[in-house]
Amino acid sequence: MGAKTVLVTGGGRRLGAATVSALVDAGWTALVHVRRSTSEAEALLANLADAHGRDVGRVLQADLATPEGAATLAAAVLSDASVSAEGLGGLVHNASIFFPSEGEGAPADMAQARHDLWMLHVEAPVRLTEALAGALTKGKGSIVSMVDTSWGKAWPHLGDYSASKAALRQRTLGWALDLAPAVRSNAVAPGAILSAEWEESAFEATVARLPLQRSGAPEDVAAAVRYLLEAPYVTGQVLAVDGGWGLI
Repeated sequence: MGAKTVLVTGGGRRLGAATVSALVDAGWTALVHVRRSTSEAEALLANLADAHGRDVGRVLQADLATPEGAATLAAAVLSDASVSAEGLGGLVHNASIFFPSEGEGAPADMAQARHDLWMLHVEAPVRLTEALAGALTKGKGSIVSMVDTSWGKAWPHLGDYSASKAALRQRTLGWALDLAPAVRSNAVAPGAILSAEWEESAFEATVARLPLQRSGAPEDVAAAVRYLLEAPYVTGQVLAVDGGWGLI
């Protein structure tokens, strides 16, 4: 493994925050991208800095639902002193939104929401990877994309979400060939980890059917991301963190 600086998109809350914490605990420096959660991300890094007695990273704000936001974020990463000197050790495509196309939880402006979904899950990761490929090569780094257990399945009113995550999964596997041998590329597919308010009853029903019969924790996903970032002979893989959901 090369450089120890990692960019985590959507790193201020939920799975992203757990991933940042796990990586900082393991010695990484985190560039934490946020769209709106600036105060949460700054508090996260401040607490981690106090716990470890070192500079643990900085917060970068950008709207990845726009092409300009992806360009702004890439430029900020490349201007970071550690990245300029040593390259980028990791790129975690975590920024995400999740909603149904109908019923409770569906956005009022579905056309705009669908646009944002494809930008966040597909276009922004592609643009960021292209812009940061040189820094990843210099840092002997790797890519980890947060995909989904929806691969090969259909869920009611979640077709847009599932399709966008499937596209990210496939592009991630493509990077494993396109950027080899300098850069590795893998994905994590979380299962029943955190529920949205609108899906709580369905979430509980799913958990009851799992072989492990319990939901996972954000820390479970974070540990998988860390493993893939630090595993020097693993590329082109999708690691399911789903409590055995794939078996049922």
